Amino acid sequence: MEIMKDARYIGDSDGYQHKVSGITVLDTPEISTWLKGGELLITSLYPIRNHTDHEISDWMQHLSTKKISALIIKIQKVFDEIPASILTAGRTYHIPIIQIPVNMPFIDVMYPVMEELLNNKVTKLKYFIEVHDRFTSLSLADSGIEGIIEALDDLLGNPVVVYDRDFRPIVASDQVTMTFSELETLQSQSEVSTKFPLYRKLVTFPALPERTYQQIVVPIETINNIKINLVVNEINKLITEFDFIAIESAATALSLEMVKQIAVAEVEKKFKNDIVDDLISGKIKSLTNLYNRANIIDLKLEGRYAVVLFHLNVPKEDEENRVSHDKNNHKQQQKYYQLLSEAIHYAFPSAIIRSRSDVIIVLWQTDAGAESNKGELEKIKAKAQDIVRKFHTNTTDYHVQIGLGNVAKSIIDLPKSYHEAQDALELGQIYNHSDFIVSFSELGIYRLLYQFEDVAALKKFIPDSLTKLLAYQHSHKNDLIETLKVFLQCNQNAAKAAKLLYVHYKTITYRLERIKEITGLDFDDSEEMLSIQVGLRILDILEKENKKNTY
Repeated sequence: MEIMKDARYIGDSDGYQHKVSGITVLDTPEISTWLKGGELLITSLYPIRNHTDHEISDWMQHLSTKKISALIIKIQKVFDEIPASILTAGRTYHIPIIQIPVNMPFIDVMYPVMEELLNNKVTKLKYFIEVHDRFTSLSLADSGIEGIIEALDDLLGNPVVVYDRDFRPIVASDQVTMTFSELETLQSQSEVSTKFPLYRKLVTFPALPERTYQQIVVPIETINNIKINLVVNEINKLITEFDFIAIESAATALSLEMVKQIAVAEVEKKFKNDIVDDLISGKIKSLTNLYNRANIIDLKLEGRYAVVLFHLNVPKEDEENRVSHDKNNHKQQQKYYQLLSEAIHYAFPSAIIRSRSDVIIVLWQTDAGAESNKGELEKIKAKAQDIVRKFHTNTTDYHVQIGLGNVAKSIIDLPKSYHEAQDALELGQIYNHSDFIVSFSELGIYRLLYQFEDVAALKKFIPDSLTKLLAYQHSHKNDLIETLKVFLQCNQNAAKAAKLLYVHYKTITYRLERIKEITGLDFDDSEEMLSIQVGLRILDILEKENKKNTY
């Protein structure tokens, strides 16, 4: 200002960066009680004329805690020059001192400063209204995240990127700045006051080598703990105080946009889940009504589908603690189900996914022109293997178990495919506690046994010899049934059975002799062994039904 041409600045270069929010006359040492920060204090030092050097130092320290911008001092009758104790304290506490001439009235300094501050606030208010109206118009026009960051890029003259909570890019106004390497996280921006917390990073960009840049990062938290990061890259010019107005308005618009998208996604999810539930339960009465409902959320149901069920299972070593594991880690388990769902969607974007607490139901679209059910299922299994591998890149805490139903001839036949997938999954779990992919078409004799509507009727097909062994096992608590089952699975190879059961070879041979004594079985009789094999599978089905009724 022209009025300050004869003033003298006493302080280090850091003081140039102090923001000025007001100006007031220091007429009492206790003025600090009313300070809010950012003020210029103008004084003749008369109020502290009787202070000792120690008291002056304490007083200056107290002013620094109030974050004043500077002291403007005019020497009159009290001091011939600014006391050394004030100069020392000014350097110690980084309080700039501006000495003005004796003949300069305070009011000649105060009025121009207040006019500048007032004009600045009016200009800020006008700019805020302009920016707010712009982002509001974008929201009303449903421009989405892309429209918001393009507008912010235009206002700031710097590229803008929106990342998810793990800093994976969602949308960028300039692809060059999507990928960066962080060198250092800098201190929070204390020179501005915004509704959203923000901080700076020092980064490099692979596409812009041999130079470092600063980013302004604004974390935005929305409902359901969903978080995104708005990042402004200071590449073309430095961010000004006015730019922070635009950044805050954009952050608000992004927050509202995320809430809107979440709300729309929740409605679409409910519509989709209701449609899938009605499809697999056989409640669909009218195909016209079904397609009308699907069109509301742009859900494509044309073509042929197979039902695929994905289940996460606790590793075998944790089975003893399964109850406490499920109770204490339900939220953790749901997080992994979300990861599994994302892996499915990544591998097969057109799949229709319905998530429940303990299973993910997938309506898997197949080749409409394919005639071979087996060939289509093999394709699904290959894709499912990719999904399992991708899931295990994130965790090995759970096994992925998958049951496949046959390809439905039409959308109306999906309930049959769903029940087939359920049977494949449940029977696969009887024999396997780790990862597996089983299709209903691979179940062999189980497919015949499942034709019985009343599974209790299967009991009469259990051989007497197996019934005797079952009765003995119940009374003696010996798991001879499991030994027999594994022995037959190994084509009557005792050495392989011992290895699978983690017991000594002699233990297996002893158990087999005991089974012969109890049942009179002849392991060389192929017809008798076939009836035993069928009986064991009937026991599996009965056990599964018993568990289902218990739950």
